[in-house]
Amino acid sequence: MSRFPHIFKRGYICNLFTKNRIVMAPVTFGYASTQGKVTDSLIKCYEARAAGGVGLIIVEAACVDSAYGREGTNQLNIDHPRYINGLFNLSKSIKCYGSKCFIQLFHGGRQSSEKVTGNQPVAPSSIPCSMVKENPRELTKDEIENLIKKFITSAEYAHVAGFEGVELHAAHGYLINQFLSPHTNKRNDEYGGSFNNRIRFLLEIVNGIKNLPIKLALSVRINIDDFVKGGLKPDEAIKICQVLEKSGVDIIHTSCGTYESGLTSVEPVSYPEGWRVYLAEKVKKAVSIPVITGGVICSPIMANNIIAKNQADYVFLGRALLADSDWVNKAHDDKLADITPCIMCNMCVGNRFKGLPVKCSVNPMIGRVENNGEKRSINGKFKAVVIGGGPAGMQTSLSLSEKGFDVTIYEKESSLGGQLNIASIPPYKQRIKLFKENLKKRVYKSKVNVVLNTYIDFKDIAIDTDILVLATGSEPNMLDIKSNDYSKFISADDILNHKTVIKNKKVLVIGGGAVGCETAEFLLESNNVIILEQKPHLAQNMEKKNRRDLMNRLENKGLIKKVNSLIVKIDINQALINNSQKEEIIDFDYVVYAVGRTPSNEIYNKVKKSIPLVFAIGDAVEVRGIRDAMLEGYMVGEQVYYILKNK
Repeated sequence: MSRFPHIFKRGYICNLFTKNRIVMAPVTFGYASTQGKVTDSLIKCYEARAAGGVGLIIVEAACVDSAYGREGTNQLNIDHPRYINGLFNLSKSIKCYGSKCFIQLFHGGRQSSEKVTGNQPVAPSSIPCSMVKENPRELTKDEIENLIKKFITSAEYAHVAGFEGVELHAAHGYLINQFLSPHTNKRNDEYGGSFNNRIRFLLEIVNGIKNLPIKLALSVRINIDDFVKGGLKPDEAIKICQVLEKSGVDIIHTSCGTYESGLTSVEPVSYPEGWRVYLAEKVKKAVSIPVITGGVICSPIMANNIIAKNQADYVFLGRALLADSDWVNKAHDDKLADITPCIMCNMCVGNRFKGLPVKCSVNPMIGRVENNGEKRSINGKFKAVVIGGGPAGMQTSLSLSEKGFDVTIYEKESSLGGQLNIASIPPYKQRIKLFKENLKKRVYKSKVNVVLNTYIDFKDIAIDTDILVLATGSEPNMLDIKSNDYSKFISADDILNHKTVIKNKKVLVIGGGAVGCETAEFLLESNNVIILEQKPHLAQNMEKKNRRDLMNRLENKGLIKKVNSLIVKIDINQALINNSQKEEIIDFDYVVYAVGRTPSNEIYNKVKKSIPLVFAIGDAVEVRGIRDAMLEGYMVGEQVYYILKNK
């Protein structure tokens, strides 16, 4: 019997049963073609998660009105029969693993963009979204009736394509939510004003779908709280859910937040696991049909407890399933330590904001083979040496070992981890520590030979190795400024790894990038901190949502910011800075510097001509982040496989 009986108990949605209570949220992968058609890469994304054991997969937002409603250039369409064949192949690939399969029907309304569709956005009222910043055209009644028909017709297409259910996207500030919310619906006709009028658009779609002569389960994803002034709130949202139940809706998928609500729809790392379950719990008490909850759910323990406490009937996973497509199978087998944890860096969402397909920092295989691909291995005995035990080195070792190489990884420190050892120390970075431990465990469980406390120089390189991978990382830049007392100068690395401990002091942090800001937050726990940055904004290259969250925390903790500022000189306990062409003296007890890093690639430059297959990856090439390190480590294995296979 599973350790998590509530997760792995059968669930029922009208006439359908699901093998467990885990739902894959309708995450927009962005792997559809620019014409809105299903691609092989998109099928691989869903097939991996179906093979990974998910009970119900809700395929990402499919647009019912591609002329006006698309949110992105690589979004699925479902508004014409031409899309049915590709969608059929997608649903078939999901169902062959025993997963039930819904598809979400979507219209962006005022959160669509003319840059994507070529047309002015439409909405219930001509009120622009402050984030999209495009003025939408108010829909006429004839257009509203036509859109209702588009939703209903798209549901028919979904049925023909083999989907067992559809979900209406009535959340996150998109078109249906815009009709429901008094914040965005200021109409004076039968589709606006009163509660009954604002829900009319959604109810007419629901009634139209339920009256179709087909068996099709119907879900509605709805905001229980818009988290915006004048928006939809729980009391009214619960009334809507009760009306939806009476109208024949089979399951309620609870959510919250809009583009304008800030951090509540796609949460940053500081939000606690399960923080929004209380919204679903309110709905669960008010309706008798099944309820889905989720949002920052990462642990099978949390998911199981939610269902055990009757707070919801199903738990959706989004980012957790991007990080590990086999999450459900591993939970079932009680292999929690083997689950690759989402680090909530939000790089996946950041890619979508840029119009790019989803990529994951900790899972380099999204859109490729993942866990359902062929196992490729090299015939023959080949040796590989990997220097550097950070994320790039560990991932490379795993990739090469899986392909049959005899791999040895050398690390100069007493433990694997590299920069992850430091990156996991600032506040709210505990998920990076979990990822580091997961990656280390995978290495030690593999056939990789790990050699610690060993510094490899050029003269130590074994020339008879078949492949050499240099994942030697980077070193922190020194602060290039004259001072009378360098003993008060400390690198951010030395602060975070506890080589130097500072308490109850006045600290000047020089360098306002992500590392400088995270170090400043770490120091703020017991010090007064001033941060100095020569650019106009702190951490300006950081992912937007986590950056906003970090800036809010720094402000609340009392950080003093000096942007557009340069150091002129430093004397004992005083720094002269030029701040927007004004000079200012800052008193300090210590200076902590985070002024960038430099790749450590001396060995590569010496051996690249003498060893046929030599690679430099990760920070040893260019200082970046976890995602690039993991991807390059994975790709080394792919490249070597094809090189040697074709020899």
